[in-house]
Amino acid sequence: MRTFTSRPAADHQRSAADSAPPRSSAGGPGLGRALGNDAARRLWESAAAGGETLAGAQGDAEGVLPMGAEVPADFVGPLKSGDTRAVPHDFAGAPPVGAIRSAAFIPTMSVVTPGRPVDDCGGYEYKVRWGIPASESASAGWIVQKVDQSFEAKDCDERRVAPRAFDDSANYPYWEAWEFTAGQHVWVGPASSGSAHSGDTFSNAGYGPGTKGKKTMTAEVKAIVGFTLPVGMTVRGAEPAWALPYTRTEPAQFAGTLRGAAHTLTAEWNCCPSGTVTKRTTVVANP
Repeated sequence: MRTFTSRPAADHQRSAADSAPPRSSAGGPGLGRALGNDAARRLWESAAAGGETLAGAQGDAEGVLPMGAEVPADFVGPLKSGDTRAVPHDFAGAPPVGAIRSAAFIPTMSVVTPGRPVDDCGGYEYKVRWGIPASESASAGWIVQKVDQSFEAKDCDERRVAPRAFDDSANYPYWEAWEFTAGQHVWVGPASSGSAHSGDTFSNAGYGPGTKGKKTMTAEVKAIVGFTLPVGMTVRGAEPAWALPYTRTEPAQFAGTLRGAAHTLTAEWNCCPSGTVTKRTTVVANP
């Protein structure tokens, strides 16, 4: 996801240097790696006796996955017809009895630019870089991210402020992708671009004096081994995905594999009464 007031350079003006070491999100389909395979096996073995269902992916109602989807090995049913218990693709060793190895795993996320304000009245920037864990160094596929958002802004008389195109909920959700190839290489869009990925950016200019509001970006990201771009998921060279394949239709391989990791940002501000700053832009990002 990139939001700019003017078209950025290649890979959305990404920086090559990390400001924090790679880290994987906890929970979700990364459970085997986050808790350790032994812990994941214990969860699997105790699932029939009880436990809590993992929270559903963004957009899923009350933890219920789409029909025919994979569910984590610690998921406590009932399963829908066609659902399959699964462990992440990078789960070490053989899957527990009754579970399969998913095509999906959680990419690493390095914070390049921590979420921060760029002005007093709603402007922000935040950048992370995807990586492939060593356990998947021989794998190839695509990192796919679902991006959704909520936005509300008003003037000091409580009248709605019209959103820019990239703040308009009518343009969400969408899915974008980065190809990864053997050797832990991640690319800007398809590998044929020859441009190494260096950062995914959430960025926006503020709405100026006399406004107040809140913007939340909610993304889910996963790496899918053997992913094939569906018809219509193409590079368009325009916002919001620029050099990345983009679609407004959920790819079947995304819907049917284990949940991804959360990638979120919330920016809030209050520049009212006009000419004053009651609350300078605050930014909270994950990771």
